Amino acid sequence: MQNSTIDKKLRQVAIIAVATNLLLAVLKVTVGLIFKSMAVLADGIDTSTDILTSSTMLLATIISRRPPDKEHPYGHQKAENIGAKIISFVVFYAGVSLLIESLHRLITGRYQVLEGFLPLLVAVLSVAGKTFLFTIEYSTGKKYKSNSMIAEAKNMRNDILLSGLVFLGVGLNKIGLAWMDPLIGVVMSGIIIKVAWEVFEENAHELMDGLKEEEMWIYENIFKVCKECGALNPHKVRVRKVGGKFDIDMDIEVTGTMSVKEAHDITKCIKRKLSDTKEIYDVVIHVEPEENDETEPFGLSEKH
Repeated sequence: MQNSTIDKKLRQVAIIAVATNLLLAVLKVTVGLIFKSMAVLADGIDTSTDILTSSTMLLATIISRRPPDKEHPYGHQKAENIGAKIISFVVFYAGVSLLIESLHRLITGRYQVLEGFLPLLVAVLSVAGKTFLFTIEYSTGKKYKSNSMIAEAKNMRNDILLSGLVFLGVGLNKIGLAWMDPLIGVVMSGIIIKVAWEVFEENAHELMDGLKEEEMWIYENIFKVCKECGALNPHKVRVRKVGGKFDIDMDIEVTGTMSVKEAHDITKCIKRKLSDTKEIYDVVIHVEPEENDETEPFGLSEKH
């Protein structure tokens, strides 16, 4: 699928997310202030941060789809990781702020039994809205390998639980357990902080060019393909992620009497077979004579 089509799909989802979060934020903050519900107000504040994170996600996806240029020969895909890290900071700040305020109200006894059923209705609408956003953001992020959109989807998944907790807290508050309102605020803040850390950790790992355990299969596949194509001693193999795809650098050895064309044919075979996975960004192969004695400490070999 062409980048322009992908950009259009990602922008559409991001715009839907901003509009939905804006509507939910206004509704929850208004109801929280009118009914003096810490849980509903906190949920509204959290949703308000989602407007910023959705906007950040939109900007990151647009930047990441730009083609490579002189200053960025590997492209701009890392912008999505940066966007996801910004999201993690915003969510973390919201979680800490919520924790401090909720603990203050719980300790000082600044809570009361809520009146009316509007807070319960808002919580139900919030669960429905967040479920809708999680579904479209996660499926779209996975389909188009958008890290920032997947990070935003995880935040929406977190919000589904938060809104469910708000519904529980408001319900228990209305039957006389007034302290449940700020207590739910404390629980919500802990969940928010946890999700912020998970998003930060995952994207920091990728920005450091690290691979997850479940992605290490790519090395086994590289060694297998090298053997099938007749390459000797694949070594100095280094793999990193560029966007959602693998960027591969490696050295191989060939028989010293082999012609340049024959050696080049081996590299073409390797690139063709690796690219069959549809998950390869680029492959760079350096050819050396058999039993080359250079000291090359970086990267992996089939024995290490």
